[in-house]
Amino acid sequence: MTSTYRFAVGLGMTISFLTLSVFAQSAGPEVNHFASEGISFDYPAGYSVTDESTAEVQRFTLTQRGSSVQVVIVAKRGFIRRTELSVAIEDFAEPLVKNVTIKVGQGKRTPVRTNIQTQVGQMEVEGLRLRASGGTRTGEVIWFRMHFRLIGLAFVRSDVDESVGSKLWQNIRSSLGVEAPVLAATTTGVEPSGGQVVGGVMNGKALALPQPPYPAIARAAHASGTVTVQVIIDEQGDVTSAHAVSGHPLLQAVCVAAARQAKFSPTLLDDEPVKVTGVIQYNFVSQ
Repeated sequence: MTSTYRFAVGLGMTISFLTLSVFAQSAGPEVNHFASEGISFDYPAGYSVTDESTAEVQRFTLTQRGSSVQVVIVAKRGFIRRTELSVAIEDFAEPLVKNVTIKVGQGKRTPVRTNIQTQVGQMEVEGLRLRASGGTRTGEVIWFRMHFRLIGLAFVRSDVDESVGSKLWQNIRSSLGVEAPVLAATTTGVEPSGGQVVGGVMNGKALALPQPPYPAIARAAHASGTVTVQVIIDEQGDVTSAHAVSGHPLLQAVCVAAARQAKFSPTLLDDEPVKVTGVIQYNFVSQ
């Protein structure tokens, strides 16, 4: 074997080894993404998600066949003001705690409750850890307010599934996304009711309101009148959605484009910025 051949073989083996090493480092467990009505989260492959939502709350349960691990996500529909939080949490959290108490104690033991703090995204949240004396199961219940919505998470597992369950629990807490409800904007503030209902005329509240051009085809057709564009404005005052709800068809496209460039002051509810919806009106006079 010549020295050149030995060098080529050695180089090939080195490249193969490095390729395998990079693959081994980059390969990881598959992660699924779930999203429904403003709630989203990631979770490891192998788990199933059951939607048990009602008119009052969204509820999702994650389980794995052959495993004791269970995570429940509950999100109250609508929004909760800061002044309502203490009373709302008491009514909201107790059913979750009761359910976890039954599962941890297995109907025979009364679990010991320990106050805990943990992270959900960048938030520090409070909750309870439940563990029955002499038992083999542990449960955790946490609750918090995110984007005006009340959220509860429950996590139950047996000792043998602690490691596997903790990965799921970490995935959920680090990836949980909650969209803020859209409130109806008025000239004086916001209406305290959720849902994408049409709010008032927002022209007078705009910091910047670019005017649409008068399209040549519309001018030639003597198109005129008022075009109304419904917009959703985020917590920073930027328009994130715009669509025409009335007006001459030849004028609507330029109005929607102009509305997307508008800028507003953040709308506050109890000194907290909120996402709002309202309308912008543009008037065209035929010449």
